[in-house]
Amino acid sequence: MSISLLLKNNLTNIPPSIGRIINKIPYSLRPGLGTIYRNRKKEIAFFEQSNILETKAFIFEKMKTLVDFSYSNIKFYKDYYDKVGFKPSDLISFEDISKIPIINKSILNQFPLEDRSYKFKDSYVVNTGGSSGTPFSFYILPDSMGHEWAHMHSIWEKLGYKSSDLKLLFGGRSDIQNLLNYDVLRNHFAIDIYASYDKVSKKLKKILKKYKIKYLHGYPSSIYDFAVYCEKFDPELLKLLRKSLKGAFLGSEYPHYHYRNKIEEVFNIKTISWYGHTERAVLAYEKEKPFHYSPFISYGYAEAVINNLKEWELVSTSYYNFTSPLIRYNTEDIIDDPITENGVLTSFKIVKGRSGEFVIDRLGKSINLTALIFGRHHKLFNYSKFIQIKQLENGKLEVYYVSDIIPEHEASEYFDQENLNFDLSFKKLDEPIRSISGKVGLLIK
Repeated sequence: MSISLLLKNNLTNIPPSIGRIINKIPYSLRPGLGTIYRNRKKEIAFFEQSNILETKAFIFEKMKTLVDFSYSNIKFYKDYYDKVGFKPSDLISFEDISKIPIINKSILNQFPLEDRSYKFKDSYVVNTGGSSGTPFSFYILPDSMGHEWAHMHSIWEKLGYKSSDLKLLFGGRSDIQNLLNYDVLRNHFAIDIYASYDKVSKKLKKILKKYKIKYLHGYPSSIYDFAVYCEKFDPELLKLLRKSLKGAFLGSEYPHYHYRNKIEEVFNIKTISWYGHTERAVLAYEKEKPFHYSPFISYGYAEAVINNLKEWELVSTSYYNFTSPLIRYNTEDIIDDPITENGVLTSFKIVKGRSGEFVIDRLGKSINLTALIFGRHHKLFNYSKFIQIKQLENGKLEVYYVSDIIPEHEASEYFDQENLNFDLSFKKLDEPIRSISGKVGLLIK
């Protein structure tokens, strides 16, 4: 077992007093991570000032190496490329990358995991997609932690982050004990988002009087929920947090501006968000403008490819996963406003994720839920924290809202229905409906 995996599995009972000392050690010097972390940080810095020829040469070299290895060592790629008539020997220049067949989760799931993998000694299985209805398994190697941390830290550093800074994590784990758990490897306190914030607050206040938590990190919907609680019910906790907070890192969900604005306003901080997948084939971040994501060239090769519906889909390749390679993997996420420079994708906006957060009205038209929920002036938001939608049938929606004020028979008066071709019913909840992983989606399936 590698040192990095050993640390991941065993450093779970270290107290924060010791963790603060451990986390003063730079990641570039940590055993099992240091070499890869340093190399990736150098590449990230290089691509901040590289020219297009250098960029294309790097991408081509990585793609060529991965394709040749996969064709020679992995049954799926050998059989699939032969079947569709693609020859890796035809991959001669950057422009030839477009000849590589695009694959997706459905294609890969037709083959056993072992047939689409090359088993290294320390490979271990990762699963994704269960909450969206299409499970997908693949292998990764422990040294992938070095790749991930180098890029994630580069994103967080935009808000002044250092690895010695403490974070408060709002994730979906259900195994958190005693409301708050300290994780020394990631140097954060993980909060139980399923617990009452009244109970969490008592413990968190004690921690804040002893340690400075500088960043919030996790699901935008959960951090937003916490911000509403602090603003309305716990000014003491809010005051303590404001003394040390410097920013919030918004991951795993789309950072809807309604959530984001409240987080920034309540805590008086800046936020940054990024886009990535468990499959680790693409990682992009807000480099210049909010909601515009720039992919890391050093992480993987991202492409905008037009589909049969004339929509842009995001296709990506992970350079470094040789155990279960994903080569020109269609994420099936719909993007908009793709910007390319000499054939290299440099920026895009997210339109529709794999969850497909759209509903169909009586006319058969697809209506974007972000626009339906956040793009209208619903007075219901003045009295409730969350609004979610369930499609009962075409043209018929059930609106779920979290409120202790507005009764169901009055809710329609507070919902902007102008020019909508839907029949609406309303259901009041005490808490939002969360996915298996703890996320709060706009669409309830």
